[in-house]
Amino acid sequence: MVNETIFLTEEGYKRMQQELEQANQTLYEELPQKLKHSKLSGGDLRENKEYIYLQSEQQYYEREVRRLTGVLEAAEIIPEDKISGEEIVIGSSFILQDLGSVESGSFTLVSTAEVDLEKGRISVASPVGGALLGRRKGDELSVELPGGAVRFVVLAIKKER
Repeated sequence: MVNETIFLTEEGYKRMQQELEQANQTLYEELPQKLKHSKLSGGDLRENKEYIYLQSEQQYYEREVRRLTGVLEAAEIIPEDKISGEEIVIGSSFILQDLGSVESGSFTLVSTAEVDLEKGRISVASPVGGALLGRRKGDELSVELPGGAVRFVVLAIKKER
């Protein structure tokens, strides 16, 4: 597998480091103790539901540690001075208005590794995110989505934070 560079904001890189630390703690400190306790108290391991559940949880954390390690190894932090308040780039926060419904919201453009839709962090690889890259305040754009074309206007742009 070819490691492609993953562009992260400094905040995103730090958040992923914390997630990795927590996953490592769970995988190498908490789960072994729980597995040992479950093994000692459960009889036949094939029928011990707690032990079976903990094994699947252990596999999840092993995958998560590998994923986060891979992202952090391939990461390149976007320098703060490269994030402009003039045009939308990865790390820019902006206010976007849907011209069809006149609703607006605040969003931040991020790499696929930092996406969090609940916090308004949209991917540069998404249709809307890709269309926003390089846009400036006042720019109107139309994005083809599964439900049809949607028109937006960029109301404001600022550096993330």
